[in-house]
Formats: sequence, C-alpha cells, structure tokens
Amino acid sequence: MVHQLLTPPRRRREQGFTLPELLIVIVVASIVAVAFSTMFIEAVKTYQFMDAEKDMLEDARYAEERVSRELKRVKDNTSITTASATTLAFVDRGNATVSFSWSGVSGANLLYTKNGSSQTLAKGVDSLAFQYWTKNGAAATPVLSPSATDIWRVTIYMRLIKGSQTVASFGAAFVRSL
Repeated sequence: MVHQLLTPPRRRREQGFTLPELLIVIVVASIVAVAFSTMFIEAVKTYQFMDAEKDMLEDARYAEERVSRELKRVKDNTSITTASATTLAFVDRGNATVSFSWSGVSGANLLYTKNGSSQTLAKGVDSLAFQYWTKNGAAATPVLSPSATDIWRVTIYMRLIKGSQTVASFGAAFVRSL
C-alpha cells in the first residue's frame, strides 16, 4: 500500500491512432482508389467503344436493307442505268430514278437519291463495293440500259469508320423483277 502511494499512477494509453498508422491507412486507401478509378475509366471507354460500334452497325444494316428494298422495285430488265463498284442506279416501278452512290473518299457518306432528292444512308463510309451476279451465280459483267441486263443478284460490302473504329458488313439482294 505504501508502495502504491509513493509510485505515480501509470497513465493509461490515450485512445487514437499514431501518425505512422494514419500514413499507412492513407497510402493503402489511395492505392485502392487509384485501382478503382482505373477500372471505372476502362469501363467507360469500353461502353463508348461498344456504343459507337452499335451505331455504325445500325447505319450499315439500315443502308443494306434500303438497297435491298429498292432493288425489289426495279422496273424491268432494261432499267438498270449504272452498275459500278461504288454506284448503282436504276428506274423503279413508279418511273422514279433511284441511285446509291459513294464518292470513294474514306469517311464520305453513302447517298441515296430518288428523283433528284438525296439523303444520307450511312455516315463515315470507309469502303463500299457493289458486286453483280448472273442467274447461274457467275460474276456479271453488267449490261446496262437500254439493253437487257444480266444482273440477277447484287452483293454489298461496306466498311464504316468512326475515329479509330471500323465496322464491316456484307449483304446481298436479289433484283426481283428481272
């Protein structure tokens, strides 16, 4: 008891964190935050990439569908007036002049023209190729108006570009009225 009176009471350790402990926690939290922010940034970039690809595929499918629908309306076997790798023109059942054309310049638009009125079918076309086929499946050397054509089927290869991304599509359409 006397001993307890002569010795000062021990201090209890104060509650809290020491400076080294706080520094360690800050460093670890910073590393975790950088890792999560990097993952988040990559997720956003992936979303943007997929969104741009979806838009380009949508444009390509729309263009192919429009070409296919219009080819079903070719007036007769003497109505195809132009059939090259980048331009296809004909007269439809309503006697309207219809054409699909691309300038050949990467990034230019694929144009659809009907009776002189143009609209864009696909933006940012990097390459486009129309190919023509006969009834027996051989490559056609297009015979054009006023002669009867040998074109029975048309295939369309299109590649769209947006920034550094490209999307390619391939489709075919039969010229039904021939």
